Amino acid sequence: MQIADIFHTIKRDFKYVTDRKQYGVDEKWVMPDGVKIEGDCEDFALACRALCRADDIQSRLVLCKVETGEMHCVLESSGYILDNRMKEVKKIDDLPYRWLAMSGYEKGEDWRAIDVC
Repeated sequence: MQIADIFHTIKRDFKYVTDRKQYGVDEKWVMPDGVKIEGDCEDFALACRALCRADDIQSRLVLCKVETGEMHCVLESSGYILDNRMKEVKKIDDLPYRWLAMSGYEKGEDWRAIDVC
């Protein structure tokens, strides 16, 4: 499976639901159980990451701020971003986000801040 195929597989059945509505808390990260996902941005990114890992495609989670100042989570792979807000996979440079932190490529690796000059 290619990155665009993974994106469209998850996007096709993704239903956006806030953590507040689904779990009664502002933020809760839950590993996906399949490709039919109800959740928010990190649920989408985690579901895409699960499919990437299944196909041995390196990827990492990235936290950013969007234009409204809200925090957002996306998945990055080889300079491409899988983002539940978008209709297609985008190049990282094509998004107007402020990149803040990223996970490692492997399970258990520490998150690190992104230095922006």
